[in-house]
Amino acid sequence: MSQPKITSKALPVNRVLIDVLILTFTGAVAILLRAYLRIPLNIPGHHGLEVMAILLIGRKITKIPFGSSISTLTAATFIFLPFLGFKDPFLPFIYLAMGFVIDLVYNKLKWVQDNFILLGFLGGFAYMMIPLSRFVIYVVSGYPYETFLKQGFVLPFFTHFFFGALGGVLAYGIVSYTRKITA
Repeated sequence: MSQPKITSKALPVNRVLIDVLILTFTGAVAILLRAYLRIPLNIPGHHGLEVMAILLIGRKITKIPFGSSISTLTAATFIFLPFLGFKDPFLPFIYLAMGFVIDLVYNKLKWVQDNFILLGFLGGFAYMMIPLSRFVIYVVSGYPYETFLKQGFVLPFFTHFFFGALGGVLAYGIVSYTRKITA
């Protein structure tokens, strides 16, 4: 009687499923941290550090080409939960735009993946989608954003980019260090 084969062609499907679960988890953790770490620093974009670090860690450790879109789709879905306290009706769509930007740049410019400065720029640019989208919404619809009323229009762009870039560098460092100690 022959033994069944240990390896199969279904193994890549299992890896895809694991990657999707990891990306779903990272999206949920990113938005839950953002929701529950409501520290009143009065610095716009300060959550970019943890949000971009978590999203880009998920992006770097998985092989799915549209991985950030999966993470941000999960985050956008969680934003709709009323007990998390998000009041911006456009924020889920802004998060989807962030995921699209990360995937587009990460997939088209492969050299971004292995350079911590460029990954930082990607994190900063992606997180800067928040004030950029809000500015467009403000100009088109007149929807008042408290950040622009308190801080003006320049500071939110700068701080979102800065904290998102720090998150990108942090993600690169964590993934690189983890790969180094496990190799």
